[in-house]
Amino acid sequence: MAKSVEEILANVDLYAEDQRENLLAAAAAASSACPVPHTDADGGYHLLTRYEDVRAVCAAPELFSSAQPAIRGVPVRVIPIDTDPPDHREYRRILNPFFTRPALARYEPQLRELARTAVESFVDRGACDIVSDFAIPFSAGSLARIVFATDNRDLVDRGVAAAKDAAVTSSPEAFQTLAGLAMEALAEAEAKPDDGEDSVLRALVTATIDGRPLTLEERLGMVTTLFLGGLDTTRGVIANIAYHLATRDDVEPILRKPGGWHRELEEFLRLDSTVAFMARTATQDTEIAGTPVQAGERVAVFFAAANRDPAQFERPDELVFDRGGVPHVSFGFGIHRCLGLHFARIQLAVAIEELLARTTRFRLAPGAQIRRQVGLSLGSPYRLDVTFDRA
Repeated sequence: MAKSVEEILANVDLYAEDQRENLLAAAAAASSACPVPHTDADGGYHLLTRYEDVRAVCAAPELFSSAQPAIRGVPVRVIPIDTDPPDHREYRRILNPFFTRPALARYEPQLRELARTAVESFVDRGACDIVSDFAIPFSAGSLARIVFATDNRDLVDRGVAAAKDAAVTSSPEAFQTLAGLAMEALAEAEAKPDDGEDSVLRALVTATIDGRPLTLEERLGMVTTLFLGGLDTTRGVIANIAYHLATRDDVEPILRKPGGWHRELEEFLRLDSTVAFMARTATQDTEIAGTPVQAGERVAVFFAAANRDPAQFERPDELVFDRGGVPHVSFGFGIHRCLGLHFARIQLAVAIEELLARTTRFRLAPGAQIRRQVGLSLGSPYRLDVTFDRA
């Protein structure tokens, strides 16, 4: 049975299944009454529920370290997510060139091919599970083809399972599995002859910092992060957009709007955050919104709550497509703003455009049970059974 707002606020647990349904409502209630509640869950942490506090903490890496960015801890490196300045800058310098919009735009034809192939597998049935039939093969194929430049689908398929497990449970076993897959991916890249083609993995094999090559731990940490960021997040957003497509009559015309739906995409991202929360650790005694935080104490940066802060957004729990601006924090804020945000936006636009090129009039399948995730992908459907007509 789902816990009430009052029960949740007595001891928040971001991974508790019985808190998921009312967790964001509890955060909204806390934002005005007690904006930085403390919980004993997972060793104890302060929870940020307000937009302004989330941005302030993310903008102050000298006060709030990212060295342990997961509430439940991460037994392996996830570089550059888990690094602070000045090291963070050096790692991003290696990766940034591969994730600019111009660098990624050249892959749009391949992304469209991936999306069309996925749609072709189910379009004749008039029904599908959006998650397993479309979102997962598209996001996994994108990662394999464009980021990893590999034809090893078995490796990527195992990455899909491990990334989902890590997002939902944050278990040590899931992260260890991802680290093992990162080792395989790097070994494959090192074994390939240098054909002059740039790729992320090739860059990691050859990159240097202050004249030294990256250590094995650094390489593994960066590839593990690519698995996490490239698989579960895009899958979740596609599923959430498809849910609105199947349950609101006004969504399909918006997604078919001539000239694109770039502003509306930001509203989808605000309502259903790509990553619900991350953790920071106070480096010295400080305070947040009048709440004392001691050096060494943990802080949960609740992006999903910030995106629904009633002080920042009118009608925060609704899709409102005519907002004047949507300054959401779904991709984070500050120096740790998501490396793959341009890739995600391109993927999402391509995925929905190609889906609607062949289909129309989405509905939830009769008897469909929408079970939603906890953890980092808070609220995203595990599966989404829909029916549709051919366009």
